[in-house]
Amino acid sequence: MSGRSGGLVALGLLLAGFALASAWQPHDPFAIDLASRHAPMSLDHPMGTDHLGRDLLSRIMLGAGNTAMVILIVATLSFGLGSLVGVTAGLAGGVFGTVLIRSAEFVIAVPTLILALTITTLFGLSAVTAGLALGLATWGPYALLAHALTLRTLGQPHVLAARSLGVGRTGVAARHVVPATADTLLTYLASDAGRTVVSYASLAFLGLGAETSQPDWGAMLFEYRGYVFDAPMLLIWPGLAITLTALALNLALEPRAGSSRFLASKEA
Repeated sequence: MSGRSGGLVALGLLLAGFALASAWQPHDPFAIDLASRHAPMSLDHPMGTDHLGRDLLSRIMLGAGNTAMVILIVATLSFGLGSLVGVTAGLAGGVFGTVLIRSAEFVIAVPTLILALTITTLFGLSAVTAGLALGLATWGPYALLAHALTLRTLGQPHVLAARSLGVGRTGVAARHVVPATADTLLTYLASDAGRTVVSYASLAFLGLGAETSQPDWGAMLFEYRGYVFDAPMLLIWPGLAITLTALALNLALEPRAGSSRFLASKEA
C-alpha cells in the first residue's frame, strides 16, 4: 500500500470512528441533571459533567459527527471544484482559462466569514451549510495548484508528442494530466484537512456551525467560556478534541513522496 493510500485509509477510519461516536453515546448528551453539575471525572462520567449536569464525553462524541461531515463536504467540494477549474483552465488557455484562474484568485480574496454569513442566511444553520461555506472558500488554492501542475504536465515531451500525433484535449487530460496532478492535489488535501477542523470550530464558536441546540466542539468552547476559571476542564476537553483531531489528520496524511518530488522540481 502506498503512503497516499495508507493516509486515505487512515482518514476513512477516523471519519468512520467519528460517525460511530455520533451515533452512540454512553449517556443522553441533552439530559440535564442539576444535582450532578460540575461532577468530576469518574467511571460513570470519564470527562465529568458541565454546568447543567450533562455528560461531557457524550457531548464530545456527538459533536464528532458534525466535524466528520464538514471534513467530507469540504474535501469533496474544494478538491473536486478546484481540480476541475484548474485543469480546465490549463487545457483551455486563452481568455477562458484566464477568467477561470481570476475567479479562483477572487475566491481566495473573499473572507471565509462573509461566505459563511451569506450561506447560513440563505440555507440556515447546520454543519452542512458550514461545510459548504468552507468548501466554497477553499477551492481557490486547489485550482491554482491544479493549473500549475497542468501547465507543467502539458510541457512534458511525451505529452507534446501525444498532442502532435493528434490526441485531443480530452485524451490528454484523461491519460496524462489527471494522473500527473492527482497525487499532489490529494497530498495538499491531506495537509489541509487539519486546518478544516480548526476552521469549522472557529465558525461554530461564532454561532455559524450546527444548530445551537446541538453539541459542537467550537460551540461548546463558546458556551463554556464563562467557566474558564471555575471549571476549566469544560473548555479543555473540546479544545483537546479539536487539537488532537487536527494533529491526527496531519500525522496520518502528511505529505508524501509524490508532492515532495514536485516541490523539489519547482525549487530547482
